[in-house]
Amino acid sequence: MQRKLHAILLAFSIVFATSCSKDDNTAVISKGKYDNGYFIVNEGNYSVKAGDLSFRSYNADTLSQDNYISVNAGNPLATTTNTLEYGTIYNGKLYLVTNYGGPLVAADEYTLKESARNASLPANGHAFIGIDNNSGLLSTDAGIYPVTLSSLTLGAKISGIDGSVSDLLKSSNYIFALTANDGIVALKTSDYSITQKLGTAIAGFAQGKDGYVYAAQTNALLKIDPSTLKVDTIHTTFNIRYNEFVFTSSSIVASTQENAVYVLSDDQKVYRYVSGTNSSLSNAYITLPANHYFYGKGIGYDAAKNTLVLTTNGSEWGNDINNTLYTYSATDASLKNTLNYKGNLYPAMVVFH
Repeated sequence: MQRKLHAILLAFSIVFATSCSKDDNTAVISKGKYDNGYFIVNEGNYSVKAGDLSFRSYNADTLSQDNYISVNAGNPLATTTNTLEYGTIYNGKLYLVTNYGGPLVAADEYTLKESARNASLPANGHAFIGIDNNSGLLSTDAGIYPVTLSSLTLGAKISGIDGSVSDLLKSSNYIFALTANDGIVALKTSDYSITQKLGTAIAGFAQGKDGYVYAAQTNALLKIDPSTLKVDTIHTTFNIRYNEFVFTSSSIVASTQENAVYVLSDDQKVYRYVSGTNSSLSNAYITLPANHYFYGKGIGYDAAKNTLVLTTNGSEWGNDINNTLYTYSATDASLKNTLNYKGNLYPAMVVFH
């Protein structure tokens, strides 16, 4: 009886110790090399160096480079003639999309060990979203394709969506697609049929803490009710930034702690919209220092730290070797960190766990 009681107490002690938080000064078992920080998806230097992933650890004021190829030797994400453009994490996997003939790949989000690859996309890939435990969607230059997650094989193109499609977002019963031909299109999650076309837009999407889905026109935020598909227009006095020349994910993000949405302007500023308060867009929230320019998506929201991470370059074209990663408080716009680093990397977007 004493031995049995001792065994139960020992088991309880082990479970208790491993469940303690970092604040309890106990050891925390790492999920993998890349669990305590975030990734930067880099396009690469066209014709010179292939795109790969930078990793910013919360414990170090530096960026490590070429992390994907270091883990997956012989399986690069891109070549020197295509560009790594998009990344997202879904159900423990990091999904990465390479443009101009590159692959769609899946890797463990904490170790970067590749688990699946599709190198034969029917058109240039743009964005990926997960739908359920077995399926996802890939947007391309030629519509949207369903994806089997285990193998990354593609099904038949979704009917009624033609031409280039960029960003995608799933919200409850609908999938929102930003299309070149038809503007914002709402598809039923259940069967991918078209429910409604919601009008033109240049950027999207982010889902706010208030539940609304946000997109943008040149001089307006679009506030979409994902239940009724009603669209409210919030006019701005500035031009909202987007890249009309190549595909990059749209420069719009939302807070998980406040009813706030953040967009970039085309004059190197961040604007913050507080849900229900249109006047919150009257003044810039953050202004980049002189001679610094957003590149790629330009902005990411780090839910783990409640911060905004801004990717900038010394040239508006991204071709300066001088890059700066700015970290600001999402709540009060105070500057938390400035990290300068060198290289013709062309940062496309930031991906957080």
